[in-house]
Amino acid sequence: MKSFLGQPLNNTMDSQSNTLEPKSGREVPLKLNLGFSLGEIPDLIAYQGFSFLIFTFYSVVIGLPIDTVTIVFIIWSIFNAFNDPILGALSDRTRTKKFGGGRRRPWIISMIIPLPLVMVFLFTPIEGSDTVIAIYMAISMILFDTFYTTYSLNHTSLYPEMFRSDRAREEVGRSRRILMVVGLLVAFALPGIVITDLVGTDAITRRQYILCGAIFGVCILVTMLGHIKTGIRERPLEELQEQKTLSLLDSFKYTFKNKDFILIVMASTMNWYVFGILPMVLPIYASIQFDLSKNAFETTLLLVTVFLCSIPGVLFWSWLDKKIGSRQAFIVCMIFWAVSLIPLYFITEYVGAMIAMAFIGIGFGGGPYFIDRNISNVIDEDELRTHQRREASFFGVHAVFIRLATILIIICINIVFTSYNGWEEVDLVAVTPKQQLGLRLLMSIFPACALIIGVVFASLFSLNTEKVKEIQTRRNKALDDLELKE
Repeated sequence: MKSFLGQPLNNTMDSQSNTLEPKSGREVPLKLNLGFSLGEIPDLIAYQGFSFLIFTFYSVVIGLPIDTVTIVFIIWSIFNAFNDPILGALSDRTRTKKFGGGRRRPWIISMIIPLPLVMVFLFTPIEGSDTVIAIYMAISMILFDTFYTTYSLNHTSLYPEMFRSDRAREEVGRSRRILMVVGLLVAFALPGIVITDLVGTDAITRRQYILCGAIFGVCILVTMLGHIKTGIRERPLEELQEQKTLSLLDSFKYTFKNKDFILIVMASTMNWYVFGILPMVLPIYASIQFDLSKNAFETTLLLVTVFLCSIPGVLFWSWLDKKIGSRQAFIVCMIFWAVSLIPLYFITEYVGAMIAMAFIGIGFGGGPYFIDRNISNVIDEDELRTHQRREASFFGVHAVFIRLATILIIICINIVFTSYNGWEEVDLVAVTPKQQLGLRLLMSIFPACALIIGVVFASLFSLNTEKVKEIQTRRNKALDDLELKE
């Protein structure tokens, strides 16, 4: 039975078939919950492993000038401004029997080989001049992002599509964020085990980076297979083919005209600025601030602390979500997270940094949870307007802004490195107090200010608890009315 929106009248996917299964109490079957949430692991290993290592690898290990690295990151981000929304709109329009059939599954399956392979190519630069290496870096980063976005965009789009009620989204949202920690641990702990010196410049360090990329690839392959096997449930192809779709141009127009979507995406961009800058700068920051240049494991242990503490953080923020709603809880989370970052400016001892990272982890546990929850609410409201589910179009545009956050990150790093006694090439020998100050700003004050800006955007977001309830009431009423007619 279909709704006036062209969607079946149920809430969660049946783990044994390709249909939707009505569940009393709107609970998601455990196998489906864990299978879907498993998809967070390859997502996080790929993107965070990339974010953690790519800047340090090319700027320190390979030795490209900071200005050259900055230009490559900007080119990569401009490419994403076109790549991501187009991939999203194409996914929404996909109806095929190939690669398992559906509109999201085929895209995900097609990335089983390319995404793991590109993790190796990222850290295997060819020999040559700075220009040749920079071109290789740009091409490999563009390929990485195309493959990663194809997977991540379609996986993320299934979240509001498969789990339609608030309770189902809360339940799966918690599982996603807990399993996300597994991916983060692999992404940030593995380099500290495989790579002896994250900022080394010898041939051994380069080979260790390649090995680390290969292990990343194997982990991505295995977890993707498990996710595809147990965690993807799409409606039958016949039902998908009956649904009308917007043209690419109309899809972009409706998406960009949605004021609430733009506001929550801007708040998300500020969060992604923090997600990106902390792991990108940490290897250099820790090497200088705590003299850890020869101890990669202790450097990654700082990030491991963040991720482990994000697990109780997720549980706390999901509880607060129930109490005060996704928008208000998101605001509280960003304020808490901003305050927790400030001590990194003052701390000079490793133990103090570990304690600070524990509190940062609690804040970190809320950001990704609330971003998807609030964007899902926007998608539900859009469905009432357009009578279509356009998850991938929204998440595709969201991905553009995430990449713009990367431009902001690399520009901030460039400003600090070139302003504080000219680090045109990163040199960890004889670092001046002024350069240490620049790193402390990048790790604390800059991200804290970004989160406060995020609070401003989230405060203007109109989908508060009352409005979200109204949207779900309208949708449920429409479904009930249609059921009575039939």
